[in-house]
Amino acid sequence: MRRGDIHNYGQPGAALHKIVLLASNQAILDSERPWFAGLDVLDESDGDILTVPIPGYGFVNTASTHRLYRHWVGDRIDSADPETIERVEEALRVSLDL
Repeated sequence: MRRGDIHNYGQPGAALHKIVLLASNQAILDSERPWFAGLDVLDESDGDILTVPIPGYGFVNTASTHRLYRHWVGDRIDSADPETIERVEEALRVSLDL
């Protein structure tokens, strides 16, 4: 798993699944920690200034990070391009005042 990867996400066997963008630091993604940060990929923009388009997939609102459970991260769909990852990282820094 890499920061900026786009994955299916949901509890195995559950009807509800969604698409997420992995947002944690790479060291956390490489660790065995069971939880890490991600962003829901939305079909439409919510109009928030901290929402970033993910070309070909939708949008992520960087003010709405979620704790993802490693064992529920499904198949990798794609990876955001470097420019998009940079925009997401910048918006995350703004939303977290870093």
